[in-house]
Amino acid sequence: MQNATLIPSPAGHLEARFDEAVGATRAMVLCHPHPQYGGTMDDAVVDTVAGAARRHGFSTLKFNFRGVGASSGRFDNGVGEVDDLLAALVWLRERVAAIPVWLAGYSFGSNIVWRAVERSGALAGVVLVAPPVAMMDFTARPQSRATVTLIAGDADDYVDVADLRRWAGTVSANVEIIAGADHFFSGRYAQLASAADRALAGP
Repeated sequence: MQNATLIPSPAGHLEARFDEAVGATRAMVLCHPHPQYGGTMDDAVVDTVAGAARRHGFSTLKFNFRGVGASSGRFDNGVGEVDDLLAALVWLRERVAAIPVWLAGYSFGSNIVWRAVERSGALAGVVLVAPPVAMMDFTARPQSRATVTLIAGDADDYVDVADLRRWAGTVSANVEIIAGADHFFSGRYAQLASAADRALAGP
């Protein structure tokens, strides 16, 4: 059942939506694209990944970064947004007990996920959708045993496939390239859902 909620955060509170699956075996926090370009937790790409997660037994938590929707604060150039994600992660873990937790993010959200990884505690998996590895800080970070999957299109103006594959090699990530997909996966949501299904299959 999906419930709207407010999560305490360093900037005040975060507007969030928690979809608690009956008998959930895993849980995921999802991060939306750039707030200054219209990104919100209701983004269609985020919803596509969240839908795949629910098909695989996940409870999912989406939230608006500071300054978006009903979330307190204002845009903080990615610094405070990492703290927002960590606050959402604490809130989720208080509710899902000991089941494995994953993080997922799209575009700007993928960068926030990556920058938060080393402060996130034990993670079972990380899914980065259209990560702009040549445009933002994607310095290699400790990964423990988390599975890392990258999903991108080969017609993305912001993600070069060759750059992405090189970066993936430095962090031992799996790569899913969707033919013909742009940065917004226009007309490719079904393929995106299939790629997310493959990334989330298994324990």
